[in-house]
Amino acid sequence: MIKKILIGILLLGIIAIIGFVVLMANFEIFDEPTETELKAECDYESLRKIKMTEMTGNATTNRSIHIYATECNYDEKNEPEPIFVASAGFIKPKDVNFEWKSFDTLTIRYNKKLEIFKQKKESESINPKIVFEYITE
Repeated sequence: MIKKILIGILLLGIIAIIGFVVLMANFEIFDEPTETELKAECDYESLRKIKMTEMTGNATTNRSIHIYATECNYDEKNEPEPIFVASAGFIKPKDVNFEWKSFDTLTIRYNKKLEIFKQKKESESINPKIVFEYITE
């Protein structure tokens, strides 16, 4: 009787260890989020560039979409200026889009159900300045 109980406990332990290994291998619980470029456009005179990226989530964060402004001939040592950050558990790349309205105005359209973390009115480090116009859909 005791032998059967010990064998049962040992089998449950082995199944639990195998289950844990399978879980850790298939789910990105503790992985760092990765960034994927979705769209990048320079303005009409190729002075300023707007870049939209998607950041994957993990166990503690949702997916998010980021929009940055840089100079068109972007140098890796200069940090891009974050303009807009939106997140949601259901976010898709089509939920956010941008287009140049004029030389100094960029229109950003986004889904009204998104949670907005950053929404600048105009650029601070990019010259000439860019004014941002937001439209919810």
